[in-house]
Amino acid sequence: MKILLVCNAGMSSSILVKKIIDYAHSIGEELYVDAVSSANLDECAGKYDVCLVGPQIEYALSEISMCLKIPTEVIDMRIYAVVDGKGAYEQALRMKGKK
Repeated sequence: MKILLVCNAGMSSSILVKKIIDYAHSIGEELYVDAVSSANLDECAGKYDVCLVGPQIEYALSEISMCLKIPTEVIDMRIYAVVDGKGAYEQALRMKGKK
């Protein structure tokens, strides 16, 4: 699975990227996760399975979804606040339709 995290500047989600990858590896899953700024979406179209959007830019959810044309949701605020890699992974997995 390929997961894209979108936030305002692409920086705050980088820690969550590592936590998601660490959790996935701990259960034997291989996946690709990347974080980008909302300003760089055009180069991401067609490269990911799902997109998780940082709560701080929830206002842009519709625009992001239309640009990427993949399942797109705002990361649950509690997951984002505590940098919960397992929670974010499970949210993405559910979005992909595997759970």
